[in-house]
Amino acid sequence: MSHGTLQNGATSNGTRIGQNATETVHLLFVGAPLLDISVKCDEETRRYYGLKSDDCILSRKEHDELFQQIFHNPESHLAAGGSAQNAARIAKWKLGPRGEVAFAGSTGCDDYETWMRSKLCADGVVPLYVKLPNDSTGLCACLLSEEGERSMIARQGAAALFLTEHLRTDLIRPYVGKSNCIFVEGYFIVHSPGVIFSFAEHRASSQIFSISLSAEYVCRSHCAALMKVIPKVDVLFGNEAEVRALAEAICKKDNLTVQECVKLIHCIQISEAVESRIFVVTRGSKPLIVAQGTEEHQTFTIDPVENVVDSVGCGDALAGAFLADYVTSRNISSAVKAGIEAATKILQVAGCDPPH
Repeated sequence: MSHGTLQNGATSNGTRIGQNATETVHLLFVGAPLLDISVKCDEETRRYYGLKSDDCILSRKEHDELFQQIFHNPESHLAAGGSAQNAARIAKWKLGPRGEVAFAGSTGCDDYETWMRSKLCADGVVPLYVKLPNDSTGLCACLLSEEGERSMIARQGAAALFLTEHLRTDLIRPYVGKSNCIFVEGYFIVHSPGVIFSFAEHRASSQIFSISLSAEYVCRSHCAALMKVIPKVDVLFGNEAEVRALAEAICKKDNLTVQECVKLIHCIQISEAVESRIFVVTRGSKPLIVAQGTEEHQTFTIDPVENVVDSVGCGDALAGAFLADYVTSRNISSAVKAGIEAATKILQVAGCDPPH
């Protein structure tokens, strides 16, 4: 692996990863924290707030009352969501007492932040929330009809306002310095690009730097920015649709096979800080693809899953568990197995709650 990694897990700064059972590893996840709220809702309420079936809208001022109502509704399902926050919670579940996992993001100063903070602590994750007093905590409300149709309302709020200077605060700086692995969700390319660029340029030589592609629109509309970051990335995650979107944005062609897309992206030049990039491509129930170095792409079979509830957070779970395993084992097959296991468990529950 990169970062001056020596034989048997020794790194250039003298730290040995995954060899001493008593050693604690440190992972830092950075992203937009969102309080996810799911609740059944009658048709009258949906009409009152102008909501349509199978639609997702950005919230307006009149939705604040709705957010409060469903937040306090005892029948609502609440979750500390957002891509990186999901991954952090799964990483801690995978590591257990062997590792410390922290999550950094920005929130408001409100009841939503208080609930998410308590949830992270309960899951064993260190909450590094930068609280912005003039903004509200990010939310995503999912209103379910009796027929199972969804109406979604999203409010990014403070979650989209995380800045590079927040990395230098007394709250977050120590965790940046001691982390063996840093993961940033790709959505930051859209609203907080300086944060990703800062990690890409200034992370320590002994640290693993990882990002996700996050969404098709990120890949299509922000291809140039991604092309500046990917050369400095050690572990890159994306699903098949995202990988195809980025490859088509790079070469201005469509109708590429997934293998061609993976090869095109994996051949992006790497910086001197990266010895051999790992590219993990999820494809739902189809075999997962891993590209590393100049070797042939590896594929890993996904066993059929019974009792599927929903796929929310499966990609996040895979990334979190993969990194948690890889930072200790430095073994790709072991990390993939851990990632698939975590994603399978999340498929069988509502949302992205770690198993207990």
